[in-house]
Amino acid sequence: MNLKDHYNTLYRESIRKISNDNYQIDNLIDSPLDKRFGITLIIRPPLEVKNKIQEFLNKLKAIEPNQYYYQNSDIHITVMSIISCYDGFHLKNIDISEYIKVINQSLNYNTELEINFKGITASPSCLMVQGFMNYES
Repeated sequence: MNLKDHYNTLYRESIRKISNDNYQIDNLIDSPLDKRFGITLIIRPPLEVKNKIQEFLNKLKAIEPNQYYYQNSDIHITVMSIISCYDGFHLKNIDISEYIKVINQSLNYNTELEINFKGITASPSCLMVQGFMNYES
């Protein structure tokens, strides 16, 4: 998959939807009643990357202060959505060890992973920083 093309297509389709008032609002984003859970494999970027993202978010906040913005503690890279979040999901209902086993078999054990962040894209529900794997690491 060409990730740059994927991000560009996602952006164009999302901007078209947003322009037609076809966007998604998460009404439970700050709700203590939100009981949606799932399993996602994520990477937490280093503090220096999070701080750069916050610099960008601060510029957006000056334009749209009433939007929801991630704090540093929430910034992450989604590697793989394993079980999408939904109300009623509980770890006790699955054999988590089987998921761990399959994920471990799927992971590339290269510890020299490098991701470069450049540009933004959009979905009908949010803006995202574009991340590109450096396969030469």
